[in-house]
Amino acid sequence: MNKNQIITLLVILVGLMAITLIVKDIRGKDVGGKVVSAPSPSSPASVKTEEVSIVDGKTNSVEVTAPTMRSVERQRPLEPEATKRLHEGPVVISALFEASGKGEHAGYGNAVRGSYLYTTTVIAQSEVVKKEDDKATGEVRVVERRKFLQARDNIALSDVDVVLALDTLPVDQVKNWVDGSCAFVAGVCTMVSQAVPPSAPYLLPVAGGAVGTQASATAAFAFLHKIDGTSARGMLGAFGVEIPENLEAFANERVSRWVKGQMTDVHMALQSIEGKSFLITYMQDANGKPLKIDYANEDGKPITDAEWEILSSANAFLDSNVVPDKRCRVGDAWTVWADEMQELFGAAGNGRAEGKIRVERVADQPNGDWTLQIEPAEIQFRTSDGVAAGKMDIKEGNGLVDAENIAVKSLHATARGNLRSLNKKRHFMFFDLVKRIEGDSNLRFTLTVAPAK
Repeated sequence: MNKNQIITLLVILVGLMAITLIVKDIRGKDVGGKVVSAPSPSSPASVKTEEVSIVDGKTNSVEVTAPTMRSVERQRPLEPEATKRLHEGPVVISALFEASGKGEHAGYGNAVRGSYLYTTTVIAQSEVVKKEDDKATGEVRVVERRKFLQARDNIALSDVDVVLALDTLPVDQVKNWVDGSCAFVAGVCTMVSQAVPPSAPYLLPVAGGAVGTQASATAAFAFLHKIDGTSARGMLGAFGVEIPENLEAFANERVSRWVKGQMTDVHMALQSIEGKSFLITYMQDANGKPLKIDYANEDGKPITDAEWEILSSANAFLDSNVVPDKRCRVGDAWTVWADEMQELFGAAGNGRAEGKIRVERVADQPNGDWTLQIEPAEIQFRTSDGVAAGKMDIKEGNGLVDAENIAVKSLHATARGNLRSLNKKRHFMFFDLVKRIEGDSNLRFTLTVAPAK
């Protein structure tokens, strides 16, 4: 690669990135997130709190009314022996969600494309602090304390590329953008035209005229429209430039650093629950009506939407829902309702999981632990008002069960799904960065339960 070709690469990357800076100066950037509390019809008790947003680096707050308790009802009641299956001591529950695929971050005139790996990790300590199981009446009341030790998400990019995306510029700002930056862009494009061979198909048609004149501005804008949607790699390929590995690594690192910079002011919605303790009360009356579950912050503060998205998947009765009793034998198979495994799939969609999952007990482990095999299945997600909110296809899965206590030790599953169904409040970091998603993503779930140390 000669000097002119290296200049071409750097100029194109700098020119495309400069669009972002120019338009941000005109418009300003709304990079905020907001985690707000919404009143729940089943939770009349409420308090005054703040709705927080971040705009142009400034924190704004508005007083709103938020519930101190939220409730749900599970369609299926508990089995008679369910309370016996509860863990006697505190346990640590770790849930990992991983998604990978292709997408792009588009805005302010350009887009960064690439492969993403998005992960969320939620680790909580669970302890049953009260249990009332009336054998005569069948009434059940269990109170669980769940403290979230860690709640984090992270995104990593690879194979990054840059494209011009003029469609991301608001129409009423295009003229301002051209007027305010035509001299700069024309200068960049003139450098490109001088640095590449005359046969290059994207040669800037600038014939005379000083940089900054109307003629050069018009030519610059025409040139930008001509290459709109074309990646930097594509343009360099058209120029006959082969990108050496070390230079590609350099470009990847620079663009990745720029993308990470976009997240500096993002409100990490998932982390809002970290370090907090909640009391979860499970109640079922003598008539075996649907299990009612109340969620409350242990310190009496309101439950935000971000907290609710994690809490609503909590399930102290996961063992009794997923695994039959000790009479189960190798080769036996049974059906589990998807919402009874919500704690495993909760990070993957907006709302409750629906569908049936077939589970089989296969050969035991050498130490006696049961091995479960999860068969392929389709899972639908629906919001509380019944609106479809996405689906995923489970490809395969497995699990381990402590044979002595018939308690889940781990569950794993892989799937394909459309991440557009992710809840934007819980996964704000992902949606702030990946604006456009290409096709379905590869999904992986891991849930482990171990005694607290």
